[in-house]
Amino acid sequence: MVDCNLLDLAQIGDDQRRSIIEFVRERKGVKPRDLGVTDAYLRMVRLGKARAGDGLLCQALKYVTEDELRLLLKGIVPEAKASLNDAVRVIATARTDPEFREFLLGLIKEYLGDYITTLQQTWHVSEKDIEDFIKAKRLKGVTEKTLRDYVHYLREVLAELDWTLTPDGIREYLSELAEDGEEHVLHHLTTALKSLLKTVLKPRDPALFRALYDVFTVYKPKNNTKPRLPSVEQLRQVWQQLPTIESKFYFALLAETGLRPGEPFLLSVDDLDVEHGMLRVGKVTPTKRAFIAFLRPEFLDWVKQVYLPHREAWVEKMGRAWSASNLFSREIIENAKRKLIPFDQSRLRREIKDTAKQVLGREFELYELRKFFATHMISQGVPESIVNTLQGRAPPSEFRILVEHYWSPRHEELRQWYIKHAPRVCC
Repeated sequence: MVDCNLLDLAQIGDDQRRSIIEFVRERKGVKPRDLGVTDAYLRMVRLGKARAGDGLLCQALKYVTEDELRLLLKGIVPEAKASLNDAVRVIATARTDPEFREFLLGLIKEYLGDYITTLQQTWHVSEKDIEDFIKAKRLKGVTEKTLRDYVHYLREVLAELDWTLTPDGIREYLSELAEDGEEHVLHHLTTALKSLLKTVLKPRDPALFRALYDVFTVYKPKNNTKPRLPSVEQLRQVWQQLPTIESKFYFALLAETGLRPGEPFLLSVDDLDVEHGMLRVGKVTPTKRAFIAFLRPEFLDWVKQVYLPHREAWVEKMGRAWSASNLFSREIIENAKRKLIPFDQSRLRREIKDTAKQVLGREFELYELRKFFATHMISQGVPESIVNTLQGRAPPSEFRILVEHYWSPRHEELRQWYIKHAPRVCC
């Protein structure tokens, strides 16, 4: 059954309406009385002497599946679209009208259940949460040294994940550390993270606590059985089948630069140097560094022609909605609009993982793209020192050159190695 409330009926022409009615009459055995009309009126509609109105069309659509409608309309199903201002008015009404709110929540559960599940599994950690954690641990008599270690590792993981904890984000970050052989860090970090969840989140939201707490265990050395890395051809197939422009950008960026999965979300549009085809990352934490990343000319052209215009249009549209909602300060809105990837991280991860699973026939983790990049570059004869620098594994002296200088001979050397040997996943 197709819900006509979700369609833009004005875009369904008279011939298409007649074909839908003819289809349910001949293929589904639907009678005029089932459609709420007389035999004579239906005959006039079939002969083109009367127009099939929206009421008749909606009755007929009750007997049609979504796949059948797609075939009848030759693949183009006109979905009804609401403006962002419409969305703000709906929320405002739902907050004050209990009956309207109940109806709205029913629709959201039916049509957006998967997205709500993702939101319900997200914890935006704040500084106050860390302060509450420290106070609770001190009351339990935890030593100051242990507490300092806990907070050190917690701040490290939270900085990497933009202070947002989700099942996918935690799983992929810990998998990346395991891939890098960071066993000591993994043990202390997982211990601290388990303690934070149990101390602060569990009393507030037991369901969310369970969703995050059960994703991982306190790390212990595991066997070395690892999935085979995908090939360039397989990654190209994934890129081509991704459903949105933003997920294509995110996926290609990880595969072609070797950045860590969370790093692109920390960048602003100002970090993209279009002239040199370079991203200025300049991130340093106690255990992680990321200096710069280059873009192939073909990928850069795609970014300029496809992604950036798409991003700009989305940001402008959402900026107006954010302002109209009066829920966010001007500073928060402006910061959001400056992000290189302002889209929801959980959605992009889900789109990539779902598509990759279809192509590879197995579960896929984003950290595999970082390993793929390093393996590909070394197999092409790129010196390991170059690969290490491109992936942020370099000494402080290298960091000063790359971050403190806008452009240098070292930048050009790295760029030449990259342009000649980088994997081509996009475009």
